[in-house]
Amino acid sequence: MLERPSAILRTTFFFWLLAKLISYKVWLADRFFPVVPSFNFFPELPSWFHLFLFASSLFLLIFLLVFPKNNPLLLSLLIIEIAACSLDITRWQPWEYQYLFMVLVFLINKNDDRKFFSAILFLLSMIYIFSGMHKFNGAYLFSTWGRMILGNFLGFSLKIIANIFVHYAGLLLPIIEIIGGLALLFLKNKKIPALVLMAMHVFILLLIGPTGIDYNSVVWPWNVAMIVFLYFLFFRGSVDFSFKKLLKGANPIVIIFWTVLPLLNFIGYWDLYLSSGLYSGKEIRMDICFSKTEKTKDLLQYTNEKWAFVDCGENQRIPLFQWSFEEMNVPPYPALWYYKKFKTEWVSKYGSADFILYEYPYSENNVLE
Repeated sequence: MLERPSAILRTTFFFWLLAKLISYKVWLADRFFPVVPSFNFFPELPSWFHLFLFASSLFLLIFLLVFPKNNPLLLSLLIIEIAACSLDITRWQPWEYQYLFMVLVFLINKNDDRKFFSAILFLLSMIYIFSGMHKFNGAYLFSTWGRMILGNFLGFSLKIIANIFVHYAGLLLPIIEIIGGLALLFLKNKKIPALVLMAMHVFILLLIGPTGIDYNSVVWPWNVAMIVFLYFLFFRGSVDFSFKKLLKGANPIVIIFWTVLPLLNFIGYWDLYLSSGLYSGKEIRMDICFSKTEKTKDLLQYTNEKWAFVDCGENQRIPLFQWSFEEMNVPPYPALWYYKKFKTEWVSKYGSADFILYEYPYSENNVLE
């Protein structure tokens, strides 16, 4: 029988590897989308250094599939990933953040499987709980539930989508997430909530996969990984969650980064992408209005002049989310502080432009100062 900690680690490395290959452009510097470093004092490093970090990461992930508990390799992977993410904020994707922490959880609990399982189970449960909590808002009901699921996927008419009972039925999904996450922690028979959550991931794959709306392919591997994690945790043995184990050693760091800090997001002091806020509809979005110049001619392939919340007049318009998906296969980091850094890098690379911010209910736009 495959040892479960090794199985969970191998699952992490395999689907991490797939995600990085799918989003390979974000890990390189040779692209049109500006590289936005985490710290202003970082020098502009040559493109070969980004490539070196990316190649090193891939090789380490491949070796760790064979030697999942090799501590020097695990530490090297953490250092390289943190270095790569520090060089470009766009790389701080939710799945990258989760996988980094799963490796860290193993390293701080490598001699105690019960502590490891308790910390991993707590981390996964918080993902479901906070994901559900973030969906209790009108933006989720309008964009994810109404437009994406009911409209684009199921093909419902606007009349049906506008029905008040159909509209608020969308809250059943976050309720399932929250109850499922809590049940993984407190319910004695954890197989039942695990099955429900596995079915939810299957639905998500049908929704955003090639048979559905064919969207955001970089999270397809993540959804499969979550199913596999639940399988190894609850169907290849049992997990007795223990808060005592979670409070021992260095494990409180998991509580801080997956409970305390995500709670601060609700009062504006922690980022949405680090708080399991995917598909909540709460993201601040940004469009760029710019004129055609020699510097910007290569960006015309990413412009979109269709109906939008931003009117650029005679200028060209690039929706940042669309550009990021088309060139790098990942969304941009949706935070105001990131957009300010992005503006600095854009101006340095392409010249002046107008940067327009908007969010649900899309009633007004704001110019990024």
